[in-house]
Amino acid sequence: MQNITRRKFLSISSVTLGLSLLPLSLSANMKRASWEGTALGAQSSILLYHLDQKYIENSLNECVKEIRRLEKIFSLFHRNSSIVQLNKQGFLNNPPKELVELLSFSNRISQLSHGAFDITVQPLWNLHAKYYSKNKNFQSREFQKDLVEAKKNIGFENISINKKRIEFKKKNMSITLNGIAQGFITDKITELLSKKGFSNALISLGEIRGLGKHNNGNTWKIGFPKIENSKKLPNYVELKNQAISSSAGYGTKFNENYHHLFNPKTGTSANFTKNVTILAPTATLADALSTTIAVMPKEESIKLLKSFKNVSSYII
Repeated sequence: MQNITRRKFLSISSVTLGLSLLPLSLSANMKRASWEGTALGAQSSILLYHLDQKYIENSLNECVKEIRRLEKIFSLFHRNSSIVQLNKQGFLNNPPKELVELLSFSNRISQLSHGAFDITVQPLWNLHAKYYSKNKNFQSREFQKDLVEAKKNIGFENISINKKRIEFKKKNMSITLNGIAQGFITDKITELLSKKGFSNALISLGEIRGLGKHNNGNTWKIGFPKIENSKKLPNYVELKNQAISSSAGYGTKFNENYHHLFNPKTGTSANFTKNVTILAPTATLADALSTTIAVMPKEESIKLLKSFKNVSSYII
């Protein structure tokens, strides 16, 4: 299928939702190097500054290796990934520590949002993708019947999580981490670079996180996408050791009324917002909250945001 590979679209370029790095001048004393590629299917990049050019290049190679390792855990499109094996078997013995960590964090967001964020919505994606690929009617009785069956397999509370085993409590369950894994990988790469001594870096792996400041002393500036009825949005935001994430239903659409952001309660597309952008201390949190707020009514989203410190939101 074309244009239906992920739940989220966001990159530092203006290809998808349009957040973009604003141009800044460089200091002559520092070396600059960058990497561009993909991470979990998203257009990605890493921009680094350091006095030692060779050190930058070696560090970028380490980052790419780590990205590929984490993809083998979280990707739904890697045949032997941990998440694919879990969905296929219904359990996973001796799971990677990163999977346990992210599932546990996801469970916390699910509890705080009263189920608005739910990684077990993959059956909904499979159902909608099936009808889209076969050009079948989403308004038909057949779809409504299949939707009722798919909803029976939704429920974050039906996952048992511990260091030795992850297991589904019901048959036919499956999960997706597309609403949070890109942020998680972004954070892991940021942590890697921080440990290696980098204080000037911008990491864009589906979500964007700024480490320290730009080499010229300015904070990282991320431009907002141009969205209808968004006159109140600033032209850009500054990342002060923060991360930014956006979610919008128009990123991946099945048709005019159906898109990839599912409301677990109804089983189909949520249309409470046009665009949600979140600034948070970590990309994992920003990613999770942007996904969650996009499928919540305004009153509930306000309550959820109050649960976190140092979080800013821009909601249309």
